[in-house]
Amino acid sequence: MPIRAVLDTNVLVSGLVAEEGAPGRILDAWLQGRFILVTSLYLVEELTHVLSYPRIADRLRLDDEELAAVLAALLSRAEVTRGHLHLPGVTRDPKDDAVVACAKEGQADYVVFGDQDLLVLDVYEGMRVVTPRQFAELLSMEWLGAGDVLCPLPPCGGGEGGI
Repeated sequence: MPIRAVLDTNVLVSGLVAEEGAPGRILDAWLQGRFILVTSLYLVEELTHVLSYPRIADRLRLDDEELAAVLAALLSRAEVTRGHLHLPGVTRDPKDDAVVACAKEGQADYVVFGDQDLLVLDVYEGMRVVTPRQFAELLSMEWLGAGDVLCPLPPCGGGEGGI
């Protein structure tokens, strides 16, 4: 069964800006079909907004056509949830509620965050909350055929944790 994961907007942006780091390896793995990226229209809109920040746009140097191609690839290759689930107050930062709601609605195994505020959770309703480095390592093990036997971060089954 393929791994299902939601990537926080900052992880996606970091992967686009710096291909050599863990976020870049995660994006490569997704494009190679090594996991299912779960997202929502809200998160795609947030990504569009963040990519328009001058400091990000200057580093990416994408013209409008290239930016449209990136967003089209995201919408066509990722599994986009309907966005019907709302979990207000589930996180300490209301902006992160949408990420967790997307993960729950999309039945994700992992939520990949660089935000220390959410990483303290470890597990939320069976989903592991991990760093980009941890997720990249997990994908490397899966790619090498280690599977769940050696994987240090298996999806958790059914435990409920509060954020």
